[in-house]
Amino acid sequence: MKKLINILCLGLVSILTAQSPINLNVVITPYVTYYLTSIDLSTGSSNIPIFQATLSKSNPNSPDSVQAKIEFEMTIDSEFLGMDNETLVLMDTEPFYFQNDIILSNLDMTIDSREIFDVTGQRIDFRVNILENIDMARADNLFNSVVQTGRLPDGNYSFRVSVMNGDESGEVWEQVEEVISVTSPTFLQLSSPGGVLADTTINEIFTSYPVLQWESDPCNYVDSEGNYGCRYYLRVAEFDPATHSSVDEAIESTTRLPLNQSLGWAFVGNGITSFQYPASDAGELEQGKVYVWQVLKALTTTAGLDGVVSDIMAFKVKDFTETGDGDAGSGSAETTTDPAMLTLQSLIGNDQYQAFFGQGGPAYGYTLTDNITNDGTAVDLSFIQSLLSQGVAETDSVGTVSYLPLNVVSVEVTE
Repeated sequence: MKKLINILCLGLVSILTAQSPINLNVVITPYVTYYLTSIDLSTGSSNIPIFQATLSKSNPNSPDSVQAKIEFEMTIDSEFLGMDNETLVLMDTEPFYFQNDIILSNLDMTIDSREIFDVTGQRIDFRVNILENIDMARADNLFNSVVQTGRLPDGNYSFRVSVMNGDESGEVWEQVEEVISVTSPTFLQLSSPGGVLADTTINEIFTSYPVLQWESDPCNYVDSEGNYGCRYYLRVAEFDPATHSSVDEAIESTTRLPLNQSLGWAFVGNGITSFQYPASDAGELEQGKVYVWQVLKALTTTAGLDGVVSDIMAFKVKDFTETGDGDAGSGSAETTTDPAMLTLQSLIGNDQYQAFFGQGGPAYGYTLTDNITNDGTAVDLSFIQSLLSQGVAETDSVGTVSYLPLNVVSVEVTE
């Protein structure tokens, strides 16, 4: 049976006594999710690494051979389970002697253990005892919750590793405790652009390079390359009413992003909640067409990548060749396919755009130059297009972020 722990935050506490002849360095494996088939409560056996500890003599004056013992404890503090810092499992080793550094993990902490080896390959007698484990009624409550929800309930889960004097005193030389606050990083909700398929007339966007935004709870995880957070993937596809009967059918068809159909999803970043549709390595989003999009949130687990998939939203790219009555190209309306002119048209509105750039307007026949500034700072067109979809972020005195529409102060044109 798989037990799933999701890590939201970690707190590390290390205690070292002044007379300790040893050093203890403990590293907790930084998975977002733990599948704890790992810990058999009756034997301590495990099939995944939860911690790795390095045990070494603290100074050259330490005895040639040090007698020590190790204690490992897991505790649970969960209001949902009605557990108040209860011990899940507590185990220790028989006293052992070591001369050289030892590297061990929870994989070594089982009642079947008989030996370990130091860094030089020297054998060390190593035996483990189970001192305490959770009451079986409590265990059944915990495991039933895991079976029903697929993961451990919210709460604080502590891992403690202690190294003690192996003589009768049992003095604690060094202790490291990792407190893990468990939550379920599976929340994923699309924000904009778009909505349900029936509302695409309302959910029109005015750019072919929208900023796709979603909401997600954080993943407190750093991968081997130093990237923080869960991995996010996107896919965008056209909804063609002639061939697709649903948004699900459309999103599973040929995608505009990624272009490589064998990928299925396009990786867009770690720990992010927005992504601007790219101008390259993606299919063009054409005016007048409806598109659907979806996000995949990949959680790193001991069993590999575990994905959470969002719902699907639909949006329509506005067709600027249509006049107010829906007829394309009728009357004296000026049409354009230039990205900069389309962006300006969406900013100031079609009526004002036609008044300036339509037939008889003062800027008829003119085009925009490449000189674009935002509050006096030179920017490129893609930056303006991202603000067009998202708006300008403004933070108030209490830290609330709101997005305001862009204001066009002036435009520079050329014949």
